[in-house]
Amino acid sequence: MRIDAAAAFTSSRPLFPLFIFLFFIPGFHSRNLQQCSSSCGDLTNISYPFRLRGDPAGCGDVDFQLSCQNNTAILNFREGKYYVKGISYDKRTIRVVDVNLAHGTCGLPYKSLSMSEATEDGRFPSLITFWQANFVNCSNTIPELTDSKVPCLSGDTSHVYVNFSNRNLFGYEIPRSCKVISRIPTSWENELNYPYNETTLKLLATGFDLRWSVECRNCHTSGLSCVYKSNNDPRIFQCETVFEEDYKTLLPAVIAYLVSRSLIDKALLVRFILAPLVVFVFLLHKCLTTRKTVGNAEHVGDIQMLPKPVPCSPQGHTRNLPSDSPKQVLIAASIERSA
Repeated sequence: MRIDAAAAFTSSRPLFPLFIFLFFIPGFHSRNLQQCSSSCGDLTNISYPFRLRGDPAGCGDVDFQLSCQNNTAILNFREGKYYVKGISYDKRTIRVVDVNLAHGTCGLPYKSLSMSEATEDGRFPSLITFWQANFVNCSNTIPELTDSKVPCLSGDTSHVYVNFSNRNLFGYEIPRSCKVISRIPTSWENELNYPYNETTLKLLATGFDLRWSVECRNCHTSGLSCVYKSNNDPRIFQCETVFEEDYKTLLPAVIAYLVSRSLIDKALLVRFILAPLVVFVFLLHKCLTTRKTVGNAEHVGDIQMLPKPVPCSPQGHTRNLPSDSPKQVLIAASIERSA
């Protein structure tokens, strides 16, 4: 028996290192993701979840990958290109600026990006400040917007202006000869709507802050929605699905809606279809009944208007019937005298 046990232990010895490897490799991998660090120009300590293209496979998350070009970190985001000015791992924010606006020069953004479009990406669920620049192109000069005219983009037949707002412009706010050609989120200082000059260019060059979240990315990957876990801490998010708590609330509402809609449809059917049909049938019946009654009355009248037969006397002569009217008797007597 001891020999069999020893043989079994000896045969299992090659598997022992494998168990040790499988036990420790997950922890090692997770620590490796957190401890990897790289740099690009002035941006140092690029660590999880961010990584640079070309970093070892175990470093960072590929969904948060940056590229380093001319010692400048670049984020490719919603078909646009943005210089990364800084990353805060405590606040979980990243400050970026459009590559065409980063140097404080006159021009349009590399890619139009509204505030709503910026927050549609699961990796970056929210902005820190909700303010944006709207570039508007007009075929005619707008005197009220002269101070916000962008000279490098304007000409004889094209006049470009920039306006700052906390939302997309409504149609009635845009002159008829104008249309929005580009948008870009900005920092809160731009809400003062400075005239388009060096001050405005510097403000556009400061860029804007995005909040990043691995949890939200995971929620969107799983087909779930992402919400704040606590209103007191905007850094932490959690997944939410309508098939749990919301399902119990939505189901009675849906049933109530369907029942009410069915009752409304039935009421409309009775009022606009069945009721007129009943009235029509009633009127038709009444009309036919009236016609029948009139016809019978006319038939009876015809019978009553037929001449009454004159009775004969026993000698074969006719005899006058006594008249019901004394007047008729007097008239007949007068006629006989005259004859």
